[in-house]
Amino acid sequence: MLDYRALNSFPINRTFSANTTNTQVMFPSNAGYMTIQSPDHKILVSFEGEDVGAPSPHRIEVNSGGTIEFKLAKGYNRTQSVYIATESSGAADINIIFEEG
Repeated sequence: MLDYRALNSFPINRTFSANTTNTQVMFPSNAGYMTIQSPDHKILVSFEGEDVGAPSPHRIEVNSGGTIEFKLAKGYNRTQSVYIATESSGAADINIIFEEG
Protein backbone atom coordinates (compact mmCIF):
# COMPACT_ATOMS: atom_id res chain seq x y z
CA MET A 1 0.00 0.00 0.00
CA LEU A 2 1.15 3.49 -0.82
CA ASP A 3 -0.24 6.06 1.61
CA TYR A 4 -0.17 9.60 0.22
CA ARG A 5 -2.87 11.01 2.54
CA ALA A 6 -0.47 13.35 4.37
CA LEU A 7 0.87 15.06 1.22
CA ASN A 8 -0.59 18.53 0.67
CA SER A 9 1.62 20.50 -1.74
CA PHE A 10 0.12 20.30 -5.24
CA PRO A 11 0.62 19.11 -7.87
CA ILE A 12 2.04 15.85 -6.54
CA ASN A 13 3.89 13.55 -8.94
CA ARG A 14 4.94 10.02 -7.87
CA THR A 15 6.33 6.94 -9.64
CA PHE A 16 6.23 3.42 -8.23
CA SER A 17 6.56 -0.16 -9.43
CA ALA A 18 3.51 -2.43 -9.76
CA ASN A 19 2.90 -6.03 -10.80
CA THR A 20 -0.05 -8.37 -11.45
CA THR A 21 -1.44 -8.00 -7.92
CA ASN A 22 -3.12 -4.83 -6.68
CA THR A 23 -1.16 -1.92 -5.29
CA GLN A 24 -3.49 0.18 -3.15
CA VAL A 25 -2.86 3.93 -3.52
CA MET A 26 -4.37 6.15 -0.82
CA PHE A 27 -5.27 9.68 -1.99
CA PRO A 28 -4.00 12.93 -0.42
CA SER A 29 -6.85 14.43 1.59
CA ASN A 30 -7.10 17.61 -0.53
CA ALA A 31 -6.60 16.03 -3.95
CA GLY A 32 -9.37 16.77 -6.42
CA TYR A 33 -8.01 15.12 -9.56
CA MET A 34 -5.79 12.14 -10.32
CA THR A 35 -4.00 10.96 -13.47
CA ILE A 36 -2.51 7.46 -13.83
CA GLN A 37 -0.16 6.31 -16.61
CA SER A 38 2.28 3.51 -17.38
CA PRO A 39 4.70 4.16 -20.26
CA ASP A 40 5.43 0.52 -21.11
CA HIS A 41 2.68 -1.76 -19.73
CA LYS A 42 -1.07 -2.25 -19.91
CA ILE A 43 -2.50 -1.56 -16.45
CA LEU A 44 -5.75 -2.36 -14.64
CA VAL A 45 -7.36 0.34 -12.49
CA SER A 46 -10.22 -0.25 -10.05
CA PHE A 47 -11.88 1.34 -7.03
CA GLU A 48 -12.67 -2.10 -5.59
CA GLY A 49 -10.20 -4.61 -4.23
CA GLU A 50 -7.60 -5.21 -1.57
CA ASP A 51 -3.90 -4.50 -1.38
CA VAL A 52 -1.84 -7.34 -2.96
CA GLY A 53 -5.09 -9.04 -4.02
CA ALA A 54 -6.20 -10.09 -7.49
CA PRO A 55 -7.38 -7.32 -9.81
CA SER A 56 -11.12 -6.68 -9.68
CA PRO A 57 -13.32 -7.73 -12.60
CA HIS A 58 -14.82 -4.21 -12.25
CA ARG A 59 -11.89 -2.29 -13.70
CA ILE A 60 -10.68 0.05 -16.40
CA GLU A 61 -7.93 -1.22 -18.69
CA VAL A 62 -5.38 1.39 -19.74
CA ASN A 63 -3.18 0.52 -22.72
CA SER A 64 0.58 0.97 -22.57
CA GLY A 65 1.40 4.67 -22.81
CA GLY A 66 -2.23 5.67 -22.24
CA THR A 67 -3.58 7.67 -19.32
CA ILE A 68 -6.69 7.74 -17.19
CA GLU A 69 -7.78 10.95 -15.51
CA PHE A 70 -10.59 11.32 -13.02
CA LYS A 71 -12.11 13.76 -10.58
CA LEU A 72 -12.23 12.63 -6.96
CA ALA A 73 -15.51 13.06 -5.11
CA LYS A 74 -15.80 15.16 -1.96
CA GLY A 75 -17.36 14.42 1.41
CA TYR A 76 -19.14 11.16 2.14
CA ASN A 77 -19.12 10.15 -1.54
CA ARG A 78 -15.33 10.06 -1.72
CA THR A 79 -13.50 6.78 -2.02
CA GLN A 80 -10.18 6.67 -0.16
CA SER A 81 -8.02 4.76 -2.63
CA VAL A 82 -7.53 3.21 -6.04
CA TYR A 83 -6.10 -0.23 -6.91
CA ILE A 84 -3.57 -0.56 -9.72
CA ALA A 85 -2.14 -3.78 -11.24
CA THR A 86 -0.45 -4.79 -14.47
CA GLU A 87 -2.10 -7.12 -16.97
CA SER A 88 1.02 -9.22 -17.61
CA SER A 89 3.80 -10.46 -15.38
CA GLY A 90 6.82 -8.34 -14.62
CA ALA A 91 7.23 -5.06 -12.83
CA ALA A 92 5.92 -1.88 -14.44
CA ASP A 93 6.58 1.77 -13.67
CA ILE A 94 3.37 3.61 -12.78
CA ASN A 95 3.24 7.40 -12.88
CA ILE A 96 0.57 9.27 -10.94
CA ILE A 97 -0.25 12.93 -10.53
CA PHE A 98 -2.55 14.39 -7.89
CA GLU A 99 -3.95 17.88 -8.40
CA GLU A 100 -5.87 20.09 -6.03
CA GLY A 101 -9.45 20.60 -6.91
